[in-house]
Amino acid sequence: MRMSPIAVVAALAFIAACSDVPTTPASKAGTLAGPSPTLGNGFPQGGQDYRLSIIGVPKDKTASMDNNNGRRIFVQLWSDNTVTDPGGGGNGSLAKGGGNDQNHIYLCNSTNGENDVVDSRCDNYWQTNYNQFGVIDANGTDGDGAILAVPDPCADALASTACTPTWSVWARALAGGNATLTTCATDTATGTSSVWCGSNGITLYAKSKKAIDISGNLLYMTITVDGVVNPLLAACLGTSTTGSTTLNVFLFDNCFENYFWNYDNNGLKNLELRFYKAPAA
Repeated sequence: MRMSPIAVVAALAFIAACSDVPTTPASKAGTLAGPSPTLGNGFPQGGQDYRLSIIGVPKDKTASMDNNNGRRIFVQLWSDNTVTDPGGGGNGSLAKGGGNDQNHIYLCNSTNGENDVVDSRCDNYWQTNYNQFGVIDANGTDGDGAILAVPDPCADALASTACTPTWSVWARALAGGNATLTTCATDTATGTSSVWCGSNGITLYAKSKKAIDISGNLLYMTITVDGVVNPLLAACLGTSTTGSTTLNVFLFDNCFENYFWNYDNNGLKNLELRFYKAPAA
C-alpha cells in the first residue's frame, strides 16, 4: 500500500517523537497539567487559579499568622535546611517536630485530608474549603513552619497507580539570590519516621527573570528505594523487594505523611508561584 507524502512525513514525525520519550518505572508518572507559556514574563496565558508570594525576611516573624490567607508566606532569608540525602531517606535533620521546621512549607490535602501534615488546622481547613488553594499558616520562620493547602493532584493515593496531575505550578524568582525547593515527606510504612526528599529539587535564581514550570519538582519527589534494605516501604510502594527502584511519589501517596516543600534559601527575597488547574475534560 502506497502512502501519500503527507502521511509519510507524519509517520516519520511520530516515530521520532516516540524515540525521545523516556521510560519510567511503575509509579504515578503522567503528563503534568497546565497550558503552554505565551506571556512575556514566561507565565501561561490566561488567569491563574491561585497566586502565592514566598517572601524572604532577614528577621524571624514573631506572630503565629494562623488562618491567614494573605496569599503570601514568610521564610528566612538565609537558612541552613539543606537536603543532605536527595532521593533517599536520610534527612533526619528535617524531621517535623524537632523544633527546626523553619522554611518548611507543609502541605494540607484540601481534597480529602489524606496523608498530609498532621495538624488540626489543616483538618479544619479542607472540610470547609474543598479542593482549594490557601495559606493556613503564613509564618515559615518559626519552629513549626508554614502550612499551605493544595488539592490532591492525583485521583487516588496509591503510588503504583498512574497519575495525570490536576494542577500545575509555575515560578518566577524576582529579587535577591537563589533558593532550592525540594519535595519531602515522612515515611509511615516502616515505623522509622525517616524523612525522604526527592532528587528532583530545583534551584531558582532571581537573575533568570522568566517564569518556569516547576510542577515536576513540587508535585512529586523522585526517590530510590532499596527493597532489600527497606522491604516494607518497597512493598507499600508496589516496587521490587529484591533490588533498587527509582520512582516518583506524588503528593499525598499512602506510604508517607507530613508532605512539605523544603525551602532552602540563599538570599532570595521574593518568589512568585502561580497555580493552574487543568481544564475540565
